[in-house]
Amino acid sequence: MAAVNAGLHTFTATMHAHATMRSFPFLSANLVGEYYYKAPDKNKVVFSSGLPLVAQQFDKLYAHIESPSQWQDLYAVTTLSDGEGSTRFKLIPRKSGNVASIDATADDKSATVTSMRWNYQNGGYAEMTNHYGHVGGYLVIESQSGHIEEPGYVADISSTIDGYKINPPLSDTLFASP
Repeated sequence: MAAVNAGLHTFTATMHAHATMRSFPFLSANLVGEYYYKAPDKNKVVFSSGLPLVAQQFDKLYAHIESPSQWQDLYAVTTLSDGEGSTRFKLIPRKSGNVASIDATADDKSATVTSMRWNYQNGGYAEMTNHYGHVGGYLVIESQSGHIEEPGYVADISSTIDGYKINPPLSDTLFASP
């Protein structure tokens, strides 16, 4: 999985997301933002439209999706199953925090992560399914769907990612926390 897109060092793309709160206050929001990536492990989404509180929560989620090339450094990785065209992994963080474990599924043929589920210490979880396409000779995420259940709220999200710019120069300062 770490070898997929070996020549992809950076990208920018436009993300269009639709978030729906399934619990009170039953909000629905369309978000548009710029998605930035720099190898090996820098991700950032800056939403420019939508509800600020919802956008801030999804910005935090995308900032914590590590590349499989980083998994061994950050997690104790166990293979749960391997068959029928996919492999399932259990990732246990090496440092304690809000995430208790991550369940990840990879497609064996494309060597891409098709789904992830973050299991939180508080009993909540977030899950995301990825759908891929080819842009500029690279395999990139074109759409995602997700579901979040945390104490106090339940939400669904769907997104499309397009307008990729492959390997533009990106400064490390772009990814610095405010």
